[in-house]
Amino acid sequence: MILRSRHKITGIVVFSFISVLAFFLSPGLLEKVYGGFIFPLVRLIFSILIWIPFPLIYLVLFLLLVWLALLFRGKGSFKNKALRSGTLTLSLIFLFYWLWAYNYKRIPFGARFPVTLASVDSQALREELQFAAQFLLENSPGHRSYPSIKETEGMIRPWVDSVCRAYGYRTPGMIRVKALYPKGLLLRIRTAGFYFPHGGEAYIDPGLHELQVPFTMAHEMGHGFGVADEGACNFIALMALHRHPDSMMRYSGAMGYFRYVAGAYRFYFPEDYQQFRDQLPLQVQDDLNQINARLLKYPDIFPKLRDRIYDRYLKMQGIDEGLASYDRIIDMVREARRRGVW
Repeated sequence: MILRSRHKITGIVVFSFISVLAFFLSPGLLEKVYGGFIFPLVRLIFSILIWIPFPLIYLVLFLLLVWLALLFRGKGSFKNKALRSGTLTLSLIFLFYWLWAYNYKRIPFGARFPVTLASVDSQALREELQFAAQFLLENSPGHRSYPSIKETEGMIRPWVDSVCRAYGYRTPGMIRVKALYPKGLLLRIRTAGFYFPHGGEAYIDPGLHELQVPFTMAHEMGHGFGVADEGACNFIALMALHRHPDSMMRYSGAMGYFRYVAGAYRFYFPEDYQQFRDQLPLQVQDDLNQINARLLKYPDIFPKLRDRIYDRYLKMQGIDEGLASYDRIIDMVREARRRGVW
């Protein structure tokens, strides 16, 4: 028993040492080792579980609760139980990096798709708002039928896959994106979806308006394919949906982009934005009103605290802009038009 414990401790120490050492590897080396071999292998292994219909996070949380209940109801000192709990926590953190988060340390998306345009000033932002509105009108859907979340998943996966491959992300296996119930669970913490590394799948909030589902789902798929930057995932989602043959998918992407540009413009020029919005076609205004009404059904819980925590988390992972990285989609779209790859 003592020998087994020593082997276990030695294994944990070695695993921890290698995990920490990986933080100091160059992005190029991590791209080759982690991005070229380890993460694709992780994705293939998780693909074995794609048949499971319910979110795997439910199962993981259940097993953790059972483990904790058995631990603290069992024999042994409190010190030993606390040590085992700490070991499990540390193991889950390191697994988080091996299963996905070392993607933060790979060659960044900004090096794969560098933005050379000057930063957006007030005039450029106004012009981008006009472009986003025109883009939205040009992609007005030819139908108003909304596919289910599962149907949408199958419709957009190949298109997200194609865009990710174009920027050097290997994407073996199948990325699942499932609805996480109850409705509003994520929206109340100002989150529409997230990727769960310990289950190898992503989730979106089923409380979202149907027009938001394809764009949000494509964004989370981007994370599943190894893209860590939030703005890059927005950009990949938009590019994937922009090329989609279904008009509702294209409209969802255009709506997602318009809301990002509109949010940035409204922050600086609220009155001018309202006048601009009032001149949009009634159908577009109605779509925007319906989306806002749906989101208002799930008011935020401690939004400032959530934003501070997530902003700090992103900066710790090397995303210098923090939460502001989501808005990088505007710079990337402008750059894509400049290059003629739009």
